[in-house]
Amino acid sequence: MNKNETVFRLAFCAICAGLSTALLWLGAATGLFDLSALLLAGTITVVMRIEAGEKFSWVAVAVTFVLAIVFLPEKMLALGYLAAAGAYPLLVRFLPKRGAPLVLSRLIVGSALAGIYYLLIKFIFTGAYDVGEKHLIPFVLAGGVVLFFVYDRWLDLFARFYEFRLRPKLRIGRRKR
Repeated sequence: MNKNETVFRLAFCAICAGLSTALLWLGAATGLFDLSALLLAGTITVVMRIEAGEKFSWVAVAVTFVLAIVFLPEKMLALGYLAAAGAYPLLVRFLPKRGAPLVLSRLIVGSALAGIYYLLIKFIFTGAYDVGEKHLIPFVLAGGVVLFFVYDRWLDLFARFYEFRLRPKLRIGRRKR
């Protein structure tokens, strides 16, 4: 890797980290678009992984998380970014791709994320969120797992679309000379 390519990757990840932080702040400021902001930030993480590679993407995720912790009025969104929108798009390539292992691994990861989210709300951010009626909690967690499956499918489809259709037309990233 030459110096120009390293500078391009670093600059691209810095721009993506700033854009992700701005999206998260917009989601936290409005209060309505916080989940949408997480999903869009995850999409930006996929673009970073394709354009800049794993190493620079991990650095950008860490920078985005620190910026989100510092600047967001709602810290729960920063933790959601770290778990779902930052780390998951980078770790998904290590999970199975087809069949029953795909469903089982996504079910385990989705359930773990929903469980962690519930524990954070229940024990750490006790006054920040009203979890509602106690009997509705399993349905909310099940809805979170279903949403995670949709999010996982979206990331897979977007990664393919970006890499094979959009990226050649944009002509950014690694160019042949």
